[in-house]
Amino acid sequence: MKIALFLAVSIVIAGFLLPQDYTVTRELVIRAPANVIHQQVENMDSWEQWTTWNEVAPPAGSSPVQMQSGVGSGKYLAGTSGSGWFVITNNSVVDGFEYAIYSDDGDKSLAIVSFLDLGGETKVNWTVRGRVKKPPVLAPYIALSKDFTLGSSLNQSLNNLKKIIEQAN
Repeated sequence: MKIALFLAVSIVIAGFLLPQDYTVTRELVIRAPANVIHQQVENMDSWEQWTTWNEVAPPAGSSPVQMQSGVGSGKYLAGTSGSGWFVITNNSVVDGFEYAIYSDDGDKSLAIVSFLDLGGETKVNWTVRGRVKKPPVLAPYIALSKDFTLGSSLNQSLNNLKKIIEQAN
């Protein structure tokens, strides 16, 4: 009984001391020019073809933004790692495709998909940075799990993107 209580108290204390921030990065080389990849990434309608997230109805009382591309465009998305709003904040083949994610549970993350021309191939780097706020004691543990949960989703999405682009070229 004392051991169980000690473990429970240790987990709670660690939950207050561990960082709530996370950074998840995945990259992949695709045999195509950066502008071709960027066109696929910037078109919100194409995301359902290659990302692992599924579009669902927005929460009651809100209306989805359903623009195809450009700064301010976005969609309501849901998947195994959560649900929320995705809004484009920067859209450039040179500077990268950036977006903010506002989750339904109140967390916010920022992401960038960047393109490095390798001469006939392009290295695509996808980085997501955020902070988990709720629930306070479990938030750091959720942040620690993001590399696995979100990372696997980014990997699969990049592999799907590669397959679609390389089959088209």
